[in-house]
Amino acid sequence: EIDILAHPGFITLEEAQLAKDNDVILEVTGRAGHNITNGHVVNMARAAGAKMVIDSDTHQPENLMSDEEARIVALGAGLTKEEADKALYVTPYEMTKHL
Repeated sequence: EIDILAHPGFITLEEAQLAKDNDVILEVTGRAGHNITNGHVVNMARAAGAKMVIDSDTHQPENLMSDEEARIVALGAGLTKEEADKALYVTPYEMTKHL
C-alpha cells in the first residue's frame, strides 16, 4: 500500500486523479532538484482534488526543515495559506490514523 508519492515530478492530471481515488498523498518537497516541479505538482493535485504534504525528503539530519522553512516551500510552490496549513498539519495528522 502506498501512502505518499514522493517527488511526483511532471505528474499528469490523470495520475493525480488516480492518487486521489486511491487515497495517495502527493509530496511537495523541499529537496533541491526534486523541488523544481513543485508548482506543477500543486496545480495537478489541486485540479484533481488530491491531498498534498510538505516534506523535506531528508537524507541527512541537516536536510530537515523547520516549520518556517516548510511553510516557505509550501507557499513558494503556490499553495494558499489555507492549503499550506492543511499540507503541513492536517494531512500529516490524518496519516497517523492509518498507523
